[in-house]
Amino acid sequence: MGGRRLAGAVAVLVVSTMGAIGVHAAENLDGFWMDSDGEVILEVGPCGDSRCAKVAWLRKPNGPDGLPLRDYRNSDPNLRSRPVCGLEVVTGFKRQPDGTWGDGTVYVSDLGASFSGYAEVLSPTSVKVTGYIILPIFGDSEVWTRVSAPFEHCEGRSAKAGGPQRAAKTITAPAARAGLRSGAATTAPRTDQAGN
Repeated sequence: MGGRRLAGAVAVLVVSTMGAIGVHAAENLDGFWMDSDGEVILEVGPCGDSRCAKVAWLRKPNGPDGLPLRDYRNSDPNLRSRPVCGLEVVTGFKRQPDGTWGDGTVYVSDLGASFSGYAEVLSPTSVKVTGYIILPIFGDSEVWTRVSAPFEHCEGRSAKAGGPQRAAKTITAPAARAGLRSGAATTAPRTDQAGN
């Protein structure tokens, strides 16, 4: 996945929570979420009284050198060798009075930069994320989809996204959804989408 693509995807995913969904929305933010292009999955969960997220899956987990993708654009030279897989990229998202999650920070490794963001849970299977600089009106939004089936975590362990009672299932992502330009098959975890 291109650097800018991952940056945009992570910034949008982790930084958005706008709707007024109440307690139901708060309960549904935790879990595994895939960006709209099928490039990355973030695992969202509690960290103290906030929510944080880390990279759980990358469609392209290796860098140009063929090795696991590293945080090579970080402004701190001491952090440039850390792997992107497993990297905590969302921190400090707190529940807001309107039921959304905000006041957090999203780190985009492709840019080596952090952004402000918020998230709005639209339904049990979709979340609208918005990343921005300075003011939310200058941000970009994207709808992410909950991953419903277990998948192979980019760190090599199995992630039980759908719970232990669901069968492991992997799908071949269509070229348009996965952002592919060649005919190579790419597998991606199944997501819950309207009508599925």
